[in-house]
Amino acid sequence: MTMDERTKRKKALEAVTEDARDIANEIATKIDRGEIENADDRDELESYVSKFAANNIRKLRKKRGWSQGELAEKANSTTSQISRLERGDLQLTVRWLELIANALNCKPYQLIANIRETVRVPVIGWVSAGHFTNAESVAIPDIDRYDMIECAGVNPATCFALRIEGDSMNLIAPEGSTIIVDVSNKEPMDKKFYVVANNGGEATFKQFKNSPPRLEPCSTNPAHETIFPKGEIHVVGRVIQVIHDL
Repeated sequence: MTMDERTKRKKALEAVTEDARDIANEIATKIDRGEIENADDRDELESYVSKFAANNIRKLRKKRGWSQGELAEKANSTTSQISRLERGDLQLTVRWLELIANALNCKPYQLIANIRETVRVPVIGWVSAGHFTNAESVAIPDIDRYDMIECAGVNPATCFALRIEGDSMNLIAPEGSTIIVDVSNKEPMDKKFYVVANNGGEATFKQFKNSPPRLEPCSTNPAHETIFPKGEIHVVGRVIQVIHDL
């Protein structure tokens, strides 16, 4: 692709993005005016609007159940100014960041950062990062019995947390760290990470590799060897996050 072709392509993409933003702003205005009556339609359209939002003001305002007028009152501004800020038609200066952040009771950076909602999931026990070992329950239990941990970008209905014991995965999850396991994702995929259990109720955390199917350690300790499972292996869930202190 020549430089001229790249320039033309970039301009075309920018034009499409600008058109999409204009459409999103029009939809946002209709929602705020109450012109979208169906709740399911509103939710779907809000998702579209958020993809092209100039900032996070609308998202955080909606999360609090406020109208633009209510936010304007709390920020000592006007509904028109809030609308223009959300659309990107009014520059979000340092002064505006401070005013809006104070009104929304958030940090200024949260108005412009890529935010993922945090949820709480239960820490139900521990799992071995070594050979198959007797571990605590690896099924979502009565969460009231367990400590909770906050994490982002996960579904609390299908996820739980486990503490790590052992160093066979310390390049990925050091001993003492916490892994988030998604039990809705059980189809083994090459080079992904899983908690697996055998028929005896023993579990381990490893990287799955196929051809042939095996469970690989990811460790600085050369004593850990690849596990070639004998018999049926039950995939508890895919490890989707690792949480640990620096």
